[in-house]
Amino acid sequence: MFTLKGHTAIVTGGASGIGLATVEMLSKLGANIVIADLNAEAGNAVAKSINEAGTKAVFVETNVADADSVNALVNKTLEAFGSVEILMHFAGIGLEQHALDTTRENWDRIIGINLTGSFLVMQAAGREMVKNGYGRIVAMSSIAGIRGGTGRTAYGASKGGVAAMMRVMSMEWAKRGVTVNALAPGGIETALVKKMHDEETRRAYLAGIPMDRYGTPEEVAAAAVYLALPQSGYITGVSLAVDGGFEAAGVIKED
Repeated sequence: MFTLKGHTAIVTGGASGIGLATVEMLSKLGANIVIADLNAEAGNAVAKSINEAGTKAVFVETNVADADSVNALVNKTLEAFGSVEILMHFAGIGLEQHALDTTRENWDRIIGINLTGSFLVMQAAGREMVKNGYGRIVAMSSIAGIRGGTGRTAYGASKGGVAAMMRVMSMEWAKRGVTVNALAPGGIETALVKKMHDEETRRAYLAGIPMDRYGTPEEVAAAAVYLALPQSGYITGVSLAVDGGFEAAGVIKED
């Protein structure tokens, strides 16, 4: 019932973490894959593995914060596969730094990659999708863009901005056959989170997660892939929390 054969998916940040888990799931459903990442060694290795498993994949080294690099990504996708039906935009960076300690340099870097980069990639892919009358875009927001968390001034602002931008694009493209949604993960065991979350951050997070654990990249990828299916065509403008109940939680008492 669920297949993506004949569809081409761009996955930014596809060489590791949630992006990699998403690449693997999309390929199992038959999609052609374009892995966009700055890590050429890892990206080429993933593409090789996907091709050996019987699905077509290419790697395109991409800096999402650079318009020329993003336009080249879309052009190379069209050259390789002729169209783009799916965009999974997961490339981004993290920073845990209190507001009074956040430098302008750090602010500009986070906003430039996470927010401006999202605009550039979603605009470039969206332009082709609107032209063709079909598309599925899934952007990476965060629970940090919904709830206030200490040390997340720049990061939270960038991810909240992604969610707002997603909603605008979803309205503008709704009649053009293009859905635009976002994921808002909570604590997920990725390499980025392992760098950002010290022992105290983990303790504070787990205290507010009803499931009492961090999630896995595969659990986020499964939500992303659902939103990429043709059958998800009546879902747009949604920011989907994948967070073990963190956003919904209030007072949590033990029995």
